[in-house]
Amino acid sequence: MKLRRSPNPNRNHPLHCPYCASTVLLPEIDTEFAWECLECTRVFEVKYHGQNEADALITPAVSTTSALQNSLRKRGHTL
Repeated sequence: MKLRRSPNPNRNHPLHCPYCASTVLLPEIDTEFAWECLECTRVFEVKYHGQNEADALITPAVSTTSALQNSLRKRGHTL
């Protein structure tokens, strides 16, 4: 399973400036990924490419009923 993809400018947007932590941000019109901070007047880019593949496969979780039955069985209770 491949999760990495080309960045999409409409996917994520910053919630604050990485330099001054201001939340007053506007999209910069020169490039697709750039944002302008109105407080420190810096322009920065945000690109989200996706996620890397996990090193190990994720195992499905045990249901609540099965977990309870397994716990009772370990402690000697009969169902």
